Amino acid sequence: MNEDNGNIRFLSAISYLGVLFLIGHFAVERDNPDLRFHKYQGGILCLSFLFLYMIDLLICLLFSFSPQLQAVVSFILTSAVSIAYIFMIYFGVSSALKFRQRQLPFIGFYAVRFREMMDSRRKGQ
Repeated sequence: MNEDNGNIRFLSAISYLGVLFLIGHFAVERDNPDLRFHKYQGGILCLSFLFLYMIDLLICLLFSFSPQLQAVVSFILTSAVSIAYIFMIYFGVSSALKFRQRQLPFIGFYAVRFREMMDSRRKGQ
């Protein structure tokens, strides 16, 4: 394995770890198809789970009339979102380390469509 493949593999894997997908946008290898696939999936993953955590917060605020109910609902929702996020990170990192372009469940379709839209904009310039 040469050094370029190692860099692409590393950058692809860290693309799923929160906002670290931004590193792939500024890397020298940013035009590599594998890295582009994983950095867009990592970006959509990060933004979608930030959105889910905000929805979780709003739902928990709705139950503020009952502190016990709020604690139970908050625990259940936050646990569910966190477990799903950890599963998606594991799924993405494992596929990146194996140089596979596997779409993430539920959000992979949107990442592919977003990448195609960005590619068409890039070609139009």
